[in-house]
This record gives sequence, C-alpha cells and structure tokens, in this order.
Amino acid sequence: MNARSLKLRLLLAAALGIALSLLVAGAAFLFIFLHYAGDLAKRELENDFVQLAAKVRINPGNKIVVDGALSDPRFEKPYSGLYWQIDEPDQEPIRSRSLFDAALPDLTAGRTIELIDGPNQTPLFALVKSLVLPLADGTGRKLSVTMAVDRSEIDDAAQGFRNDLGLGLFILLAALLTGALIQILLGLKPLQDLESAVKDIHGGDAKHLTGKFPSEVEPLVSSLNELLSARDDALERARQRASNMAHGLKTPLTVLGAVADDLSRHGQTQAAMTIRENAEFIHNQVERQLARARMAGGQNIAPTPLRPNVERILRALSKTPEGAKLQWDNTIAADDAVAIEPRDLLELLGNLLDNARKWARTTVRISHDTDLLRIEDDGPGVVPEQMAEIEKRGFKLDNARAGHGLGLAIARELLEGYGLALKYERSSLGGLSVRIVKPGGPAA
Repeated sequence: MNARSLKLRLLLAAALGIALSLLVAGAAFLFIFLHYAGDLAKRELENDFVQLAAKVRINPGNKIVVDGALSDPRFEKPYSGLYWQIDEPDQEPIRSRSLFDAALPDLTAGRTIELIDGPNQTPLFALVKSLVLPLADGTGRKLSVTMAVDRSEIDDAAQGFRNDLGLGLFILLAALLTGALIQILLGLKPLQDLESAVKDIHGGDAKHLTGKFPSEVEPLVSSLNELLSARDDALERARQRASNMAHGLKTPLTVLGAVADDLSRHGQTQAAMTIRENAEFIHNQVERQLARARMAGGQNIAPTPLRPNVERILRALSKTPEGAKLQWDNTIAADDAVAIEPRDLLELLGNLLDNARKWARTTVRISHDTDLLRIEDDGPGVVPEQMAEIEKRGFKLDNARAGHGLGLAIARELLEGYGLALKYERSSLGGLSVRIVKPGGPAA
C-alpha cells in the first residue's frame, strides 16, 4: 500500500485512535479492579474482625483471652497468609496461630495499611481497628487489633484479570480494526467507482461519468461532466475550424496544380516541380493539422481493428513495383485493435509500411504482441548513431531514394497525440524494427 494512500492514512488514524482508546480503557478497568479487590479484601478483614471481637474477653486473672478459633481455618495454619494480632500497651501481643513465631508491627488503629512486612518479609494488606473491652467499674481496656492478608492473593487475582483483560482487548482491537477497514473500504468505494469511470472515458468506452454516486461525491461528478461537455464542445469547434481551413485551401491547391501542369506543358518543368512540391507540402501540413484536431480530445477513442487496416495498406503497396517483389508477413490476429481513429491509423500504417517497403530486400513482418504494433524489414538497417536522427523531419538515409523524409516524423507526431511513441532497434530479420509503444512501457 502506497505511503500517500488515503486508505492507509485513514486506517493508521483509526488504528491509533482505537489503540489509544483501548489503552485508556484497559488502564481504567485495571484501576477499578484493583480498587474493587482491595475493597473486597478490606470487607473480608472487617468480617473477620467482627468474629474476633466477639471471642475476645477478660478472664478472672485480668488477662485478655480469645475463646475458640475463627471460622476461616487459615488462621490456624502457620504462615497461611491470613493473620490477626491484638496489641495492648505494655502487654505481650496476642497472635493467631498462623503467625507462629512472627509478629506484626504495632500500628495505629483506625486506618488501612496496604503494605506491611509480614512473616518471611511477605507483603501484607492490613486493617487496624480499635477494640474497647468494658470493665466492672465502668471503664474499659483499649486494644488495637490488626487483621492482615497476604498481598500476593490480591496480586495474583490482579495478574489473572490483567491477562484476561489483555486478551479481551486484543480481540476487541482486531475486531474494531476489521470494522474500521471495512468502513474505510466501503467509504472509499465511490472514489474507486469514479476512478473506473474516468478510465472508461480515457479508454474510449464512455464520454461522460455515469453511475450512482453518494451525495458527497455527486457535485464532483457533475463538475467533471460539465468540464467534459465543455471540452467536447471546444474540440468540435476546433475540428470544424480545421475542416473549414482544409476546404478553404482545396481550391487554391487545385489552382496551383493546374498552373504546374500548364508550366510543364510549356517546358518549364523545374518551376512546375517546385510548385507541385510546395503544394504537396501544404497538403501534408493541412492533413496533419486535421489529424491533430481529431486527437485534441486525448485518448477518448474507441478501439479500431488493426488487421483489416493493415491489409488495406498492404494491398495498395503490393501494387507498386517494389511492393510486389516483397513477402508481407502479417501475423496480426483478427481481433487485435488499437485506440487510434481509423483515418489516423491508416495514415500511420501508410507511413510506416511505406518506409519498410523502401528499405526491405525480400521480407516485411508486421506483428502485434506486447507492443501495439511492430514492423520489421530485412533491409540494411540503421547504425546506432543514426537511430535518434531517422524520425527528424526531412532526414533521409539515402538521398537517392524517393520521398521527402517526412514519413517517420509524421508518424511520430500522430502518435504523440495519443500518448504513444516510436522505438527503433535492429530487427531479427537484419534490418530495422519500428515499434509503437506506450512511454514507460517495456523496453523490449
């Protein structure tokens, strides 16, 4: 996917937004869980404190005793992770059996201490509360009771929740990214349809953008169709002006031809030849301008069958003395076509095949494969130093040959209007190979 792709940008923006949202949500969920787990542990310790408070009394010897065990058996198992301790000033603390030979620090009553060091340096979650035992004289003995639970139990639960939460958020991330991708693809589908419609116009399959587009894209489609209509109108006016110019020059050219004939009859052959050459030059210029006017609309041209037009030119060339001696090897398939207007294609084929006729010794091959057209001959060929010169206007490899050196130049100008180009190289037949290609296409 291209770095400048709108699809990629939208997907990255969606991924970033979703990832940040899930990260914040995950942190919030974990905080809530830890708060809930701590609150739950505190409530359980408070329940254990209530049980313990109900069993604490002062015996006849004025000592603090605890009658019986609490309901949770962990208080009786050494280092089980659940402990209690009763502290009284200037007295030895009373401890649960689970503390065994260890003791908890004497803490200030009435607050929760989340982390204290317990047996074997185990971190404990502790709750410290005050307990007052009434005496017969109306006073009371104030005790400090510490209830503690191993912090690892909360941490283990938090770690399990964190793992499950991470897996759940990852699945949610994948689902949301999939949904975002589907949404982006559906949202950009009208632009793909628009691109396809523009390609149809470019390829000559349509003249205007057609189809159903969302209301957000419809104004763009309407503007493009208006632009295309304006272009077609301007093109038609240009064609009409070019046609009018051509018709306007026909009469003067006919007169010049008649004058040349008259001069020739009176023995002024040199003057007649000069007039005919210039009249022919003007005629060629007019034809090229008409061709350019036809091509002014770009490549909005329906494909033209290739083989029938090639055969038409070959029939004409085969009637010439040089063409009748050649073998014309036409390998073009019956359904091959090119997006060039018929008149331009005939002029193009005429120039290229006539050039091959002039130079071929025995064979001319015409093919259509990866190139739009390839014409090869078995003539003397062209040396590499002259490859760049042969399509220049007026350039002739052999001045003894007939012609004005315009054929390949005219062909190049015609192809430029279609966004095509001529490529020259040595033919497998030994002569010149002329290929019609799209610029930037395969080199061979």
